[in-house]
Order: sequence, then structure tokens, then C-alpha cells
Amino acid sequence: METLKAIARRKSTRSYRQDQISDEVLNTILAAGCAAPVGMGKYDSLHLTVIQDKAVLKNISASISKIMDTEADMLYSAPTVVLISSKDIDIPGVDYVNVGCVLENMAIAAADQKIDNGIVWGVGMAVSADIQLAKALDIPESFKPVGSIALGYATTPNEVEKEMKVTISMNHV
Repeated sequence: METLKAIARRKSTRSYRQDQISDEVLNTILAAGCAAPVGMGKYDSLHLTVIQDKAVLKNISASISKIMDTEADMLYSAPTVVLISSKDIDIPGVDYVNVGCVLENMAIAAADQKIDNGIVWGVGMAVSADIQLAKALDIPESFKPVGSIALGYATTPNEVEKEMKVTISMNHV
């Protein structure tokens, strides 16, 4: 698929089937994330955790729901979640920018591979708030969970491409 078509096809999925994506497709998505531009080229400041264990995913969703005071499944039953953690960086905010770039690369690659997805920031909060959950995920000690992406097949497939047009207000200087 062409890049612009993948961008136009991508949407945030809020309900997933339980069938798992293939390892080959998952590795393609992960490789796209690893190709993202990272501030000062510090790729070693990032860590990926692939989560496919249903019990762990259920615990993460419950933790997010508790933080957000809701009973909703905040992972939308996604069979795969990739959590991106970061070390502290000398320049404030660059850790979040780096994670955002990795997430967006993965989201576009997933759309290209016809894998539905949604970026879920709550996973980082949930894992940070739950020491047992962080231990279960085996996140290296010097890394903090920041953001994640849910991956899978939507219960209702999305074949619609958004029209590519400027919709955000702007000015030219």
C-alpha cells in the first residue's frame, strides 16, 4: 500500500476480534517503529514490550479502568498491545516525542498491513501505577512506560479511506 493510502485508511479501532496477528506482520510493524526518527539517535533510550498474554492484558485494562474511573475495557479487547518505555532524556519532553514517533510509524505500518490499531496512552499510566504489573512485564529498571498501541482485527472492518485535506486551523507567517 502507498504511504498516503495507509494514512488515509488508518483510524483508531475501539473493538477487536480475538484472532491474533501473525508474527511476520507483527515483526514488520515493530521494525517500522524501530525506523522512526528518535531525538539525537538515542534508540537505546527506548524499550518495546509486546504483550499478548490474555491475563496480563486483562490486568492492564482493569488498572486503566480504575485510574479512569470507568468499567469500560480500555484496551478494547485487542489481542496484542505494544508498550513503549523510555529512559529519561536530557531534553524535557523528547522522551514523549520519541515514543509518539515510534507509535505513529507502527500505526501507519499496521494500516499498510491491514491491521487495525489504536494508540492507547493509558497503558503507561497503568503500568507506572502498578508495581506488580511492571514486574510482570519485565520492563528494564531504568525505563518508564510511556505509550502503547493496540493491534488486531477490528470487529467491524474499516475499508474507508479518509479524504486527505487540511482540517486543522492554521495560519501562515
